[in-house]
Amino acid sequence: MTTNKDCIDFRDAHRANRVFILGAGFSAAAGVPLTMELLEEALSLFSIECPGIYSRVENYAMESIGKESGRLNVKELNFSELCTHLEFIELREYGGGERWNENGSREKLALRYYLAKTIVRRTPKPSTVPSFYLEFAAQLQPRDVVISFNWDGLLESALLAIGKPYKYDQSDEKAITISKLHGSVNWRLGEPGSSNGSPPVLPWKKVDFGSGMMQHSLYQVPDLLEKHCWNRFQPLGEVDPYLVLPGYGKAFDVRANAALWYKPEFVFAFTHDVYIIGLSLDQDDFFVRSFLLSNLPYINSYTETPGRKIVIINPSKTIHSDYEFVLRRGEAEVWNEPFCSEHIKRITAATKTT
Repeated sequence: MTTNKDCIDFRDAHRANRVFILGAGFSAAAGVPLTMELLEEALSLFSIECPGIYSRVENYAMESIGKESGRLNVKELNFSELCTHLEFIELREYGGGERWNENGSREKLALRYYLAKTIVRRTPKPSTVPSFYLEFAAQLQPRDVVISFNWDGLLESALLAIGKPYKYDQSDEKAITISKLHGSVNWRLGEPGSSNGSPPVLPWKKVDFGSGMMQHSLYQVPDLLEKHCWNRFQPLGEVDPYLVLPGYGKAFDVRANAALWYKPEFVFAFTHDVYIIGLSLDQDDFFVRSFLLSNLPYINSYTETPGRKIVIINPSKTIHSDYEFVLRRGEAEVWNEPFCSEHIKRITAATKTT
């Protein structure tokens, strides 16, 4: 016969486990470029290393902003509209028939490649990660849930620097799990190999989300988080970064990692406080908005644990209106500042007193 002493209170068991939702603002202080700076640098590198395909992307970019001549001014581009236009061009050229590659057109795949390469070049290696990211990594515990909408490997570098293991799936309960809903610079969709049938150069490992829903598996390799590794590869080959781009094509790209988006309420049911760091909500990003709209207003309905709260860390002037759907319920607060070391101290203190 069991007694009350033999039983673990479910509410106490997960009281100290947190959800961290990371957006681009999380990585900004480490030098990882935000959208327009990233696009400008990536297109510049693209034009130097792969001018043939770049010239077509440049022409399509000019079309997307309604210009027929002159030089492309990247500052006039809307990233989402450019990606949508590339989807339209692919549809127009292939007429709904067989595509150049099932993961996208040459232009789209090459753009992904140079976005990823630029991000890796700008992401600090483990020995140079700013100290407060190391502090953030140090306070993480295996039963926390980290949901990232970033492509970069900054958190992976911070965890590596302090000697904490990480996984992208749930294969190791002692490791920090990083769920990257928009993909990652070191992921690829489909079994790695080359077009001539030779074996892959890199030691790819399958990312097992365990859903059985996916037609093709995702693979990851830590080597691609290192700048020097990219010197061995060119676009449209073994290194084919799985990045979920904005725009119309996102509806198709996210199907490859649908298990990370599927029934996310289970993430919030077994955790306590939720910290949203540097995630702005674009009005046309329906997937991210729907993910949050379907969950954040109801986190206190999932369990009977009292005192759960949502903290939004973001310096944006529009952050209160962006998150009005949860702020109006009185269960969230905003720290309207850039993410910094002081926030980590407050997060750690709140966890200890929970």
